[in-house]
Amino acid sequence: MKCIAFIFIFLVLTVCFSAKAAEPKEEWNLTFGGQYGDGVWCLQETLDGGNILVGNSASRGEGSDLFLIRTDGLGNCIWSKILGGSGEDVGYFVQETRDGGFIVTGSTKSFAMGEELLWLVKTMANGSLSWDRTFGGFVSSSGDGGWSVDETDDAGFITTGYTQSLGSGRKDLWLLKTDAQGSKIWDKTFGGREDDVGMSVLQSRDGGYIVAGRTASFGKGGDDIWLLKTDSQGEELWNETFGGKQDDAGFQVVELRDGYAVVGRTESGSDKKKIILIKVDLDGQKLWEKTYRGSSASSLQSTADGGFVVAGRIDNKETGRDALIIKTDSKGSEEWSMTLGGSADDICTFVIQSRDGSYTLAGITSSYGLGKEDAWLVKIREGPPSKENETQFKKLVFPNFASLNSASSNSTSN
Repeated sequence: MKCIAFIFIFLVLTVCFSAKAAEPKEEWNLTFGGQYGDGVWCLQETLDGGNILVGNSASRGEGSDLFLIRTDGLGNCIWSKILGGSGEDVGYFVQETRDGGFIVTGSTKSFAMGEELLWLVKTMANGSLSWDRTFGGFVSSSGDGGWSVDETDDAGFITTGYTQSLGSGRKDLWLLKTDAQGSKIWDKTFGGREDDVGMSVLQSRDGGYIVAGRTASFGKGGDDIWLLKTDSQGEELWNETFGGKQDDAGFQVVELRDGYAVVGRTESGSDKKKIILIKVDLDGQKLWEKTYRGSSASSLQSTADGGFVVAGRIDNKETGRDALIIKTDSKGSEEWSMTLGGSADDICTFVIQSRDGSYTLAGITSSYGLGKEDAWLVKIREGPPSKENETQFKKLVFPNFASLNSASSNSTSN
């Protein structure tokens, strides 16, 4: 499929910033897609300074398909791939792998007996399919799906999501470990009688796994933010819930030197939905929490200065939805925030700090582009590119950057 990209220069509706931080400014704004619905759910920076995006596209006219987009550092499309069949298929998370390719998790109904299955897809560096695997069983509703994946130290993969074909409840949090070829090594389910879902997973420094999500089976009422820690075999070490009597949910977890941070949405303690950021120690005990304006948050990343950047959205009855980015310090105090959007609905699903210190956001826009909805990629910056920022960022996010880059180069030359 040929890439269709349109650049739109538009007025940022609202920019909020503290006196201590430089005002963030938009550098460029791109959309990808066709005349039907397209969107991005996850964004990662690649080792060469470009981007890899995954989401869904209906532009082929056969329902929703998994949509994989590779760009350079300026957002120019290098290639895009459409994967799927006649059913509804979507990719929710993507990560560059040590061999220079990409691993994607999501869900598929095209290759399912019944409702959706968890779908794990591995591609080469040029987007060509290496292999794909489906996991789950036959159920009459909702089925099974993946929300997050991480490459593990043994070159295999750990993914989390939900299952209705296994477990003890309606939906159970599902943790699935595979080898490098996507063959299942083990899987575990966690939950009770109600819906429980894993939204984010990563391998922690101790070789185990940390999972964030939501649970309606445990906690104080409704949905609660759920953090689950396991060992390397998926055996539970601890789990903690956070929230009140209303609905609360966790969407992404990051590991820190002294614990973990999780971002999500809370409806407890207020008549309005708010974004919530919680830091816990290595045993899951809460150290602090902060709330921010906004209806929901979908991604969290540590920044080079030790703070955090959060992607989310604001819902307004008059103007619809707008994309929201929040930058905090290491204690979660807001340094600046920025909303972007036009006259229709626009949401930010993922934001990253790039190695040059700028920020790149991805999402779904109805205000710009060709179709009803389009995949959206925007670059913003607080100031000019900085070599110091780039070096700090590599040490923070890519501690083995040199060895990974070398491995990628070796793979390409072969």
